[in-house]
Amino acid sequence: MTEKNGKSRVKYYIVAALIIIIVALILVIPRWNAYQTQKRAEEVRAAVEALHSYVDNFWQTQGSAGGFDLDAALVEIGLKSKVIENWNFAIAWKSSEIYTTQMVEKLKNVNENEFVFVAPYKVIMATATARNPVGEGRKLWFDGDNNSYHGFGADDKIEPDWGRIFPNP
Repeated sequence: MTEKNGKSRVKYYIVAALIIIIVALILVIPRWNAYQTQKRAEEVRAAVEALHSYVDNFWQTQGSAGGFDLDAALVEIGLKSKVIENWNFAIAWKSSEIYTTQMVEKLKNVNENEFVFVAPYKVIMATATARNPVGEGRKLWFDGDNNSYHGFGADDKIEPDWGRIFPNP
């Protein structure tokens, strides 16, 4: 075998190896990114679910939102510091008039021994900070009126219906 043939074969092997690596990266990177996005969505959903449960328990034991401290709640439910750094949490409470009106309306339509729940809040929301790899401003929220999750990792909604949440700015 000549030296020229040996060098050209090495070049072909190098090119073939590079092509295989590039194809592997093309196939792996999107899957890795999807996995990371799903993992981050599950992480924030678990945080909002934990906050949702904490708020419901607080409301049931205290009977009002008075004295609720969101920062203390986030620490008490045991959220990782990374989650607290990557997400800002907020709760849009209902006024007592709205809450009472909704409760009375639901009680009018109740059959015997039926459980009635009216959320004391409109939404519990997590918004991504600038440090968050998912991108600043992405949101996940729990809609208390519809008892459903929306936004990042839940559906295609980007923003809640702000007009419904704050009808009289």
